Amino acid sequence: MFIDMDNLKKINDIHGHKAGDRALKVLGTLLTEVSPNSIVCRLGGDEFLLFIPETDKEQVTAFIQNLFEKFEHATSEDPEIQYASISAGLYLSAKGEPFEDCYSKADKALYHVKQNGKQGFFFYQQMELDLSENEVTGKDLGLIAHALSESGRYNGALNLDYREFAKIYEYMNHLNERYKHHCFLIMVTIDTAPGSVTHTENREQALACMEQAIHEKIRRVDICTRYSSMQYLLILYEPDETQISKVMDRIFQYYDTLYDKKDFKPSYEYRPIQHSND
Repeated sequence: MFIDMDNLKKINDIHGHKAGDRALKVLGTLLTEVSPNSIVCRLGGDEFLLFIPETDKEQVTAFIQNLFEKFEHATSEDPEIQYASISAGLYLSAKGEPFEDCYSKADKALYHVKQNGKQGFFFYQQMELDLSENEVTGKDLGLIAHALSESGRYNGALNLDYREFAKIYEYMNHLNERYKHHCFLIMVTIDTAPGSVTHTENREQALACMEQAIHEKIRRVDICTRYSSMQYLLILYEPDETQISKVMDRIFQYYDTLYDKKDFKPSYEYRPIQHSND
């Protein structure tokens, strides 16, 4: 079992490495407590390996579901690590199989999970079955298109990490240069209201509400990312510039509905996306 902690970098960046260490300790402690007859180790910064002897798929499935539930419960009690989650790739090994082969296959199963939304688990054997049942030879482009559509499905605005967001931004630059598309970059900042006494738990709640408001109130062709501890970046694809204020008012009104406290207030600024040579 190849286990990876999701969102550790985000926790480190926002709350510091002490918070990230707490999340790692929670997972490490759980792995040793819930699998006393197993071999477990920390492989890297946010990765763990677990070997459970003499078991089957049903038992492993029950085990990993229990681990996910316990981890979610443990992290939910700490506001600084409540957004941590785990993903796992599993391989049912046979006696005598080389460790490197088992490790590689569990890693591939984990990669499948990470590419399909994270916070889940998947068996390598299921990947092999899917490939054998749906072998793609290039003869049916419709099947390939359908598979791409299903694997990349998302709801609301496209929410990317910063690196992916930067690539899309540059792509928009090229579209603007070649086809004269007009897109706008918007920065949303959440500031502490004058005279307010803030708490970490309130800040996390405010950020979560803003993320939900952005995600639900802009279009599926628009893009967003968390830029800093208190800021988001958006790309609005070909809006009428006169409508930008209405779009942001809609987001902020929904934020006020979700977050009923007055200690954090959002604001925004925007500029057109222009090619870097302009």
